[in-house]
Amino acid sequence: MSRADRKALLIKAGAATWLARLRADDRTAEDEAAFREWLAADPAHGAAFEAMNGVWDVAGPRDLRGKLPGIETRISRRAVMAGVFVTAGVGGTFAMTQMAAANVYRTEVGEQKHALLPDGTELFLDTDTKLVVDLRKSLRNVVLEYGCANFRVAPDLKRPFAVNAAGSIIQGAQSTFDVRRDGDQVSVVLIQGRATVESIAMEPARVLADGDRLVFTPRKTIKRDKPNLLPLLAWHTGQALFQGETLLDAASEMNRYSALKLVIADDRIEGMKVSGLYRVGDNAIFAQALEKLLPVSIRQFEDRIEIVGDDAQLTKI
Repeated sequence: MSRADRKALLIKAGAATWLARLRADDRTAEDEAAFREWLAADPAHGAAFEAMNGVWDVAGPRDLRGKLPGIETRISRRAVMAGVFVTAGVGGTFAMTQMAAANVYRTEVGEQKHALLPDGTELFLDTDTKLVVDLRKSLRNVVLEYGCANFRVAPDLKRPFAVNAAGSIIQGAQSTFDVRRDGDQVSVVLIQGRATVESIAMEPARVLADGDRLVFTPRKTIKRDKPNLLPLLAWHTGQALFQGETLLDAASEMNRYSALKLVIADDRIEGMKVSGLYRVGDNAIFAQALEKLLPVSIRQFEDRIEIVGDDAQLTKI
């Protein structure tokens, strides 16, 4: 793929990301201002967005097993957005008067959901995740707005499958991979098959094989490795596997699955190591386990559990 082709593909990814963001229920004035800046940065941005907006498929997926969980009610493009964005660019004025409807899959904190797309691709959404899916005759596109999801991609030689996350593109054919997005940081774990990751920050594109992980931001490649997959995939079974993580990091991971938050309220214990396999979603049980395993004590409140050092035990260490 030439540099020009890669640039065009990334611009399309950006257009798809903005399309999903602007039709979201939690769209803000800051999002709209950033969108106008993106349009003004390059005339090609407006053209790509207009094309994406015009051909977005409004037909929803069907679950062959019955009702598809996690899919929002579909609405017409005219109903999505009543406002008008007008931006002056080098090539003239671009006006966006309507937004496309799409199939949105979402989980709340503590939820995990399976979904089956019409093309046979299987999705598994982790806690607090949102995907926007666009299936058309020429391509299959998913925008990961936030969270983590597993993709088991059904083969289709005529329609590539791409996941857009924070402006980068993960493409896989007959493959299985996880994509996790935390803000602008993206992690891709290739479980089986082959996938290509493209980003403006990465030249050339990275090709991943079985067991590879790539962690990056849009501006910088952070790490490519072949880690132990067991802790990375433990969420598939509703568990968290810690192998010497700090107490602060372990609490942060467990908090992704619960409204009852763990608060490390003592800097003396933040770096203590945690190991073991734990069921996610029940922070009270996890905190009780910590109290037995580490020199800490817990204080439970209505909305949080504070974890502090046990002075009597700490003095013995």
